Amino acid sequence: MKHEITPQESKRGQAYSLWIKSPMPMVTLTKTFDITRLQKIAKQRRVKLNMLLCWCIGKAATQIEEFYTLPEGDKLFRYDRIAINVIVNNIKGGINSCDIPYNDNLETFNNDYKILTQKTADSCESIFKEDSMII
Repeated sequence: MKHEITPQESKRGQAYSLWIKSPMPMVTLTKTFDITRLQKIAKQRRVKLNMLLCWCIGKAATQIEEFYTLPEGDKLFRYDRIAINVIVNNIKGGINSCDIPYNDNLETFNNDYKILTQKTADSCESIFKEDSMII
């Protein structure tokens, strides 16, 4: 669920005033990470590395309050939940988008990841979580 917040009363008030009129208010951060340990964990637990990376991104994002807010038009909204967007190869050779709701429980997140990505691949239809902030 999302609800409108007053930008000036939020921690993002100053940033909001700077980029609200921007045609594409998006920031991309890049950093190189050593994922050797994650590769070992994925192999040991027999889970997909991509799923584990998505879970780690969600875990980090839930610790930062600003990740829950997003401008839409000239308003600022706060979401109660976070979801991770993944691109899925479908059975027709194309790609679709799939939003996986973040869950602190790795097993639950893994189950959701497997079910939703398989459903997306089989149906060739994207799955969007409109009630979640998408990372």
